[in-house]
Amino acid sequence: MIYEIQRKNDMITGSVLIVRIPVEDLDRKALYTIQEDKPGFILPFHQRVIDRQIEFVYQIGNQSKLAYLAGDRYPKEYSELWSGLLDPLLECGDWFLKPYSFVLDINHIYCDKTDNSMRYVYIPSMRDCSGYSDLKVMVAEFARRMTVTSADLENKVLRAIMADFNPKSFLQMLRANAAASARVECTNPAPQQFVYEAKALPAPGHNNAKQDESFIPESGSRQPQGIAQGPSEDIVIDIPAGNSAAKKAKEKPHVGGTQSKKKEKQANSRESSHSMSKKKPEPQQDVIIGSGFVPKPEAGVSSSPGLESFLPQASMDTQNSEPDDTTQSIPYETTGTWLRFIGSARLPAGIDVAIAEGEVFTVGRYDTAAGRKLSSFEFDRMTKAVSRRHAAIERLSDGYNIIDLASSAGTYINGQKLPPNTPCKLQSGSRVSFGNCGADYVWEQ
Repeated sequence: MIYEIQRKNDMITGSVLIVRIPVEDLDRKALYTIQEDKPGFILPFHQRVIDRQIEFVYQIGNQSKLAYLAGDRYPKEYSELWSGLLDPLLECGDWFLKPYSFVLDINHIYCDKTDNSMRYVYIPSMRDCSGYSDLKVMVAEFARRMTVTSADLENKVLRAIMADFNPKSFLQMLRANAAASARVECTNPAPQQFVYEAKALPAPGHNNAKQDESFIPESGSRQPQGIAQGPSEDIVIDIPAGNSAAKKAKEKPHVGGTQSKKKEKQANSRESSHSMSKKKPEPQQDVIIGSGFVPKPEAGVSSSPGLESFLPQASMDTQNSEPDDTTQSIPYETTGTWLRFIGSARLPAGIDVAIAEGEVFTVGRYDTAAGRKLSSFEFDRMTKAVSRRHAAIERLSDGYNIIDLASSAGTYINGQKLPPNTPCKLQSGSRVSFGNCGADYVWEQ
């Protein structure tokens, strides 16, 4: 079946997709099932009859295009994304639906960011709108955009796609790999901890020499003295690596008499005047590591052993450099298409958008919980008004579009808030604001 998908963008109501088919091609059983059961893997729609054709209008709403959410994933999340993509094709028979009535095009597949669930465009027609070749192209493009941190798993996926692709066996391979990874994680023991039984403190006048005998751990080794515990709870003590016990400073014996008091008073006055003349400590500066930050250790406090080995050389060099006015590196060389900063906050002075036709550039905030880069450009983690996946810029044959990815604070063009997932044309000189935190830029093309 030859079909055409039209996209209509409304700056008030948002974006919709429109598909028309002849009335005689309608699959009435599938249409009835979709309307009654409303499967979660299909974009919501309504239909109407116009000139012997049925028009289906699919509401995009807060669903972001799958192509905008590309990036690197951990094996577990990567397997879940593949399951969300292929499970509807394998389970659609339970709703009297056909696999090849789905529009198998990654540019028309949408994803809910909250639970990574997929939403398809389904055309309830008696004739197929897709085929096996479309399935192969779709999974190959999905594998190209959605990468995984495990090189071994990525090679398995590519081999399965290049061979005679079978969705059922492919998902079995992914789930077996996820189960094997879970077993490996279970075999790694957690750091050893020692649990001591809490004892009541001795009563006043009790012989302290016997106090050490009352704190006997279950393992039979003695517990260090000087630990005050309550009588009802166990105390978990982490044993640090190496011998880091602080040595007690020896106190000088007190010498009586007025002469010693005068000397002590004079020494204290000299010490106080010397401390007042000391220079105030410099404020701490953060060390930039990728998109996140690691604070400098305070004076006199030892940092974790081996921390330098995890820092890139460029980041180590910034510890001795002068503080900058921005929180991230400034793109000194641009491709001629970039966002120039005009806001008042301490934010990057420019965002270089270097993409080819058909590619997507995403903007977001660094997420320390994810531990990896989620967007093409990321603000630092303290820019709270910017979402982790905030907006996307796509390059077309006739220019650039910007799309808000259902962000919490919104994306603004020349002061007007964009509806979620609705493309807006970027013109040279357009003012772009990511949220309301002062991340204001001018589009220069």
